[in-house]
Amino acid sequence: MRGGADGLHLFPAIGDPMYYQHRPNIAIEAPLASDGNTALDIGDSYRGMNPNLQPLMDIWDAGRMMVAPSTAIDEGNRSHFDNQRWIGKGAADNTIDGYINRYMLNTGGATDPLRGAVLGRTSSPAEMRGDVVVPVVSDQDSFNLENDDFCSGTGCADNQLTELMRDIASHPVIEGEIEASVRENQLVMLESIAEVQNAGTNYVNEAGDDREYSTRDIGKGLKLTAQLLKAGVPLEVAAMDWNIGWDSHSNQISTSADRFTDQSLNYHSRMLSGANDFLTFFRDMGDAMDNIVVLVCTEFGRTVIENGSQGTDHGHGTSWFAFGGPTAPGVGPDITSLATDQLLSNRYVPTVTNYKDIVAEIMIRHMGMTESLVSTVFPGHTSFTNHNLFSRFS
Repeated sequence: MRGGADGLHLFPAIGDPMYYQHRPNIAIEAPLASDGNTALDIGDSYRGMNPNLQPLMDIWDAGRMMVAPSTAIDEGNRSHFDNQRWIGKGAADNTIDGYINRYMLNTGGATDPLRGAVLGRTSSPAEMRGDVVVPVVSDQDSFNLENDDFCSGTGCADNQLTELMRDIASHPVIEGEIEASVRENQLVMLESIAEVQNAGTNYVNEAGDDREYSTRDIGKGLKLTAQLLKAGVPLEVAAMDWNIGWDSHSNQISTSADRFTDQSLNYHSRMLSGANDFLTFFRDMGDAMDNIVVLVCTEFGRTVIENGSQGTDHGHGTSWFAFGGPTAPGVGPDITSLATDQLLSNRYVPTVTNYKDIVAEIMIRHMGMTESLVSTVFPGHTSFTNHNLFSRFS
């Protein structure tokens, strides 16, 4: 959720009177069955769920989802660029190697070119960059290379360009030469193109109820993930974006009677669309969700106190959430009060859960990484705290 999603708006602190004092205009009221503009009831006395996330309630009610509502990078600041880069890196420095790439580099697993992938977007985020070559696939239908000079057959059925590139890439090179790196990337690209195209050939969306993925980045990314996994591609990690305009300095609510759910406001409609995509993926994958964890994150939260434009400014702690696999249902470690003297700098949600511990627990409990590698994946993070957020199968 690039842009700094407001965790207090996603999962409002309905049980805290200070929430309503700090946000007299944009606070979401406690659940009321007869009012669709109130928070959704998740069975927690302190937290509710934004009504635009209604589709996620199916996952929540199935006991497959958790929210960590006071999560942040400890060493972060309030710069989008720094925090996204540092979270992706796993440490507050600007070298370009990400924690997911570092995980792949230091663990065994498939050597398939699509062991890791960036799906539904056009460039690689910081967490996926590094020594392991990771393909970027924005769209299954356009993931190909063609040139009229090297095409024959209907629809370029005989694509001689890719065969020629594969032949060139297979020629021996002197280790260390720039051509070696180029050819390695070229082979990964060619093999990835073939796998992605094959994965879409026999794919069937099994979400039911005529439920379809959206054509937004998150919908495309989740659909590509489903296609690859159903085709048996040994995909371990995938990165994608859920972009709705999370940088909500103004207009987090509508001026209409449906202040929190008016779908003519992009902030609402895109939130609902993304939640629909998550539910579509959850249903599409069926029993395979036991083997899949979806982690949804953002670089920082917003100010606890609303501003004068019915919005919020850059903050600190925020809500991350996850579903599937060994995710333990419920609300994770949380703040107990939004009283001003309990806030970071009297303005921001403090860190209760370090994001590195969430990711590390997934890697350990779900992906089989040894705990000793935590400080390698996250340089300098030598005090891993297990919050049992992914203990469903324990």
